[in-house]
Amino acid sequence: MKIEYRQAVKEDAELLIGIYNAAFYSDYLKCGECPGYGKTKEMMEESIIGYPKFIILCDNEAVGCVSCKRFEMNVYEVGCLCVVPKHQGRGIGAQAIGFIKEH
Repeated sequence: MKIEYRQAVKEDAELLIGIYNAAFYSDYLKCGECPGYGKTKEMMEESIIGYPKFIILCDNEAVGCVSCKRFEMNVYEVGCLCVVPKHQGRGIGAQAIGFIKEH
C-alpha cells in the first residue's frame, strides 16, 4: 500500500465532495445532519481556500482528505480528516495525521 498526498486545488472541489459524502454518509444518516456531508461545489471551493486540504492517495486512488490551518506559530487546527469507508481501518488516517505533523 503506497500512501501519497497532494495539495488540493479549486478544481478538485467535485472530487472532494465525493470523498466527503462517502466518508460522512453514515454520520448523516445516524444524526440527520453532518457538516462534512452535502457540501455544494461553491462551499467546497471556499473551504479549499480557507482550510488548505491534502488529498490522500492510496496506490494512486483518491481515498481521503486531511485539512489543516495555521493560526499562529506552532498552533494548527485539523479541520477535517476523512477516509472513504472502503479504505477505513487500514491506518490511512493515522498516517495522514503523521503527514500533517511533519508538514
